[in-house]
Amino acid sequence: MKSEEKHVYSDGQRVSKLAGALRVRALVSVSFMHFLNDLHPTLLPTFLPVIVGKLSLSLGQAGFLSTAFGIVNLMVQPLAGYLADKRDKPTFALWAPFFTAAGACLLPIAPNYGVSLLFVAIMGFGTAGFHPQGHGITGLAGGSGKLGAYLAIFGFAGTFGAAVSPLYGVFLLRTAGPNLVPLALIPVFVSILAARCFLPAKSLIGNPQASRQQVSENFWRSTGRVLGICLPLVIISIVRDATSQGIRVFLPILVTSRGGSLESGGAVLFAFTVAGSAANLAGGKLADMFGKERIITIMLVLSPIFLFPAVLMDGMASVALFVLGGACIAATNPVTLAMAQEYVPENRSSASSLVMGVSWGFANIVASPIGVLADYIGLTGALALLALSPLTVVAYLILNKFFRGRLL
Repeated sequence: MKSEEKHVYSDGQRVSKLAGALRVRALVSVSFMHFLNDLHPTLLPTFLPVIVGKLSLSLGQAGFLSTAFGIVNLMVQPLAGYLADKRDKPTFALWAPFFTAAGACLLPIAPNYGVSLLFVAIMGFGTAGFHPQGHGITGLAGGSGKLGAYLAIFGFAGTFGAAVSPLYGVFLLRTAGPNLVPLALIPVFVSILAARCFLPAKSLIGNPQASRQQVSENFWRSTGRVLGICLPLVIISIVRDATSQGIRVFLPILVTSRGGSLESGGAVLFAFTVAGSAANLAGGKLADMFGKERIITIMLVLSPIFLFPAVLMDGMASVALFVLGGACIAATNPVTLAMAQEYVPENRSSASSLVMGVSWGFANIVASPIGVLADYIGLTGALALLALSPLTVVAYLILNKFFRGRLL
């Protein structure tokens, strides 16, 4: 009898270890794809000074390139999240990054503004297709016990890709030249083929049948239900992402307008984004220790304190303040995402598409009015106003406390 119990216990341990290994493999694979995907959208602000010079664009037109990217994200992500919740195979997580890379790498050879908008749309289609399923797979792999940690690691991989992107973009321009940048798609395709061998289906890392009733809903009913639950988090994320993305888009232009080189602009953008990578890892842990809403409030109070003087100052002091402000904003990313997936665990991809996708889409749309405003009052003034915008979220959270949590 004891021998049989020991055998059953041993089999149970073996199954548990196998399931744990598949979850880790899923996390590593999808995080790599996140790095690969997010390596490319940030090439837009890196290439922007070249595109502006080549096509003689105004700052408003330059900002609208980011706005077009945001519009595509806004339109595609909810549908991508809905479809991802219904699919077992990780099709979007694997192949959408190729469209992201294709749109970005074709930008330097765009012959006119219309074609550059088309390439930006392709890039937006790819990144909108990837993120909902990527976040959903990560949340499924993390489960309830490691949700925050897994989402933080997944987020770190993406923000690290975005951080490396400016240096990567400058390297491509300086070594290959604008006309040969599309050749960078070859290693991207090879990387996707390699990842295809390691990323498991959802049924191997969780129980996708648990949400059969919810994912059988039509698109509008399902999305409306999830949005109704997550709306406060979506509003917070829109303001946060608009601040971060607006600064990221125009930071290289700000640096070059003050006499800096293209390399200097890329280096400052790299420092701003890599700080966000580290903050992604820290944000989830801090939220577990001190509470999610408290960390969101503290970080969004600190970010304007750093970003506002960063815009007005110059030199290394400005860079240091940009880095600190960017880190504070990024620290809230895994916190809002974890809250959304906890609210609707049966629709992880849909919730992620709203809190991380729709908000990021709106954030990119804001780039166009920021560019137009910069044409009238100057880039410094426009970015200074943008740096103060997280205070609106802080006011919202204070009101939430006043109404005893009825708003969030």
